[in-house]
Amino acid sequence: MKVVKSLTEANILYPDQTIGILGDSVSSPTLLYFAKKMGFNVGMYSSNEDSKAIRLADYKYIGRMDDKQTLKMFAERCDVVIYNSPSIDSDVIHYISQFTSVPQGDSLLDISQDRLIERSFFETLNINMAPYATIVTLEDIYQAINSIGYPAILKPIQRGLLGDKELIINNQADIVAASGLLDSGTYIMESFVEHDTDYSIIVTRQADGKTVAFPIVEAIYADEQIMTAFTPVNLDPSVEKEMHRITDEIAKNIDYVGTFEISLFLAKSGSIYVNRVAPILSPAGFLFDFAANVNEFEQHIRSIAGLPLTAIITGTPTVFQAIRQKEYQRVQTQWVIKGNWHFSFYGNQTDNPDDPVGHVLIPTESIPDTLMKIEATGIWADIDFKSKYEKK
Repeated sequence: MKVVKSLTEANILYPDQTIGILGDSVSSPTLLYFAKKMGFNVGMYSSNEDSKAIRLADYKYIGRMDDKQTLKMFAERCDVVIYNSPSIDSDVIHYISQFTSVPQGDSLLDISQDRLIERSFFETLNINMAPYATIVTLEDIYQAINSIGYPAILKPIQRGLLGDKELIINNQADIVAASGLLDSGTYIMESFVEHDTDYSIIVTRQADGKTVAFPIVEAIYADEQIMTAFTPVNLDPSVEKEMHRITDEIAKNIDYVGTFEISLFLAKSGSIYVNRVAPILSPAGFLFDFAANVNEFEQHIRSIAGLPLTAIITGTPTVFQAIRQKEYQRVQTQWVIKGNWHFSFYGNQTDNPDDPVGHVLIPTESIPDTLMKIEATGIWADIDFKSKYEKK
């Protein structure tokens, strides 16, 4: 039955209308599941015809991101399109916006993909971040290191360039090693700020600018990806208040509808630094399957569909643990013996041992005890659990 909408309801999606998902990631099948659960038809556009999300979609479009003809057909089939990859080119979003609604827009993609634009954005909001300098030549490094100091990190301006390879500069001898990197383009060099703790705040923003933030998550990284995360966190109330103020300031100044992540860290000095803002459904947000009354996927779809967001009610303390390809075989033992470990596997095929292939969620009465139990399996030997459970 066709739904007749009034002008005031023109931006609201109803069951049986079609949401298109552009781009593929490990979270795409879950996003697709929640869209279908809410009654929407789902179209999927991907360059990978073997992806799990493609197999689950109602409408399937296989093509490159520069295949304008197929992109146009996909967009015209959908009432709204959402992207689910931070590496989608903003030009693609601009193009398909001619044929359908893309509530997320492209401006946050531009901010998140270009480190220089991102830092300029933070500067306009007077948000604290690591000191940095733009680097084109080796001479730029020699000049900038005097103000930035050692150690420093050299990062490509465009995220993903050369696999996003970074170089830590501990002394003058390390600068010589940067010459090969600079041949590929412009870099930024930022101060390495000593810190022990990283945090993520997952936020959902409506078209009218109203936002709902999930509880703060503490995260442990390995190779730039979240490996372990948990909530609730133990923060000084003034620090927590400031993190929420920063979150509100960023949310007020972006042109975006949907769920996004703000990454921060707390320096040993006590200062808060913002590291990144990204239009992603973060692994940190997987926690809220148990840690809140609504998860990031449903909130994302509600905002895209023009529906009111759910007010967050804090749930059970929960730990997230990523499973990489190299841990997959050993995790199967835990699958058999851990009754309180809730496993998810993504169904992705990869030859890279460091690629995530799944995760486990562990609702718990004691986060320190749970971290110790994860450590005791010996599966994730490269993760420093001890520094976390000893301080809690």
